Amino acid sequence: MYRADELRPGDIILCTGALDVRDPLGLLFVWASDNPFQHAVLVGDGELLEGLDAVGAVPLDEYGPVGWRFEVAGASDEQRRAAVTAARSRVGQPYGYRAVMAEGARVPLYKRLDPHDLVSSALVAWAFGQAGIQLSWDPLPSVASLSYSPLLLGPRPWLRERDLAGHPS
Repeated sequence: MYRADELRPGDIILCTGALDVRDPLGLLFVWASDNPFQHAVLVGDGELLEGLDAVGAVPLDEYGPVGWRFEVAGASDEQRRAAVTAARSRVGQPYGYRAVMAEGARVPLYKRLDPHDLVSSALVAWAFGQAGIQLSWDPLPSVASLSYSPLLLGPRPWLRERDLAGHPS
């Protein structure tokens, strides 16, 4: 779990059990991936930037009890700031289910549904992509795929010691 005073702009917070029913897609990812993380947020300037039903900002300590802090290996201060600026540019825009519903039935689903705007981890990956850093090779990076990214430096609480030693489960 993180402390707000330890965060720097451009850090990534991966959360366990953060949203429950407010994020049914996150719950599905937790179940399907055998990975504890359900939500991803980007540390901005004095706030956390997240994509739920809209891109928004919440206080730095919002996910303290359930959030794990990660840094992006090799990211310069300029790249970290560029990622924050990119995410900040989307604050207030519909995201996830709200983005899908905003178009209603006026546009065919395949034209209005951008899967990159459905999960919180995609916003984080997109923001770093704007800064020139590809966090995941997955076309639609889940929170689990971000958690396995070799570019994320931080704890891996879901990996048991025997898994790290290469022993089969």
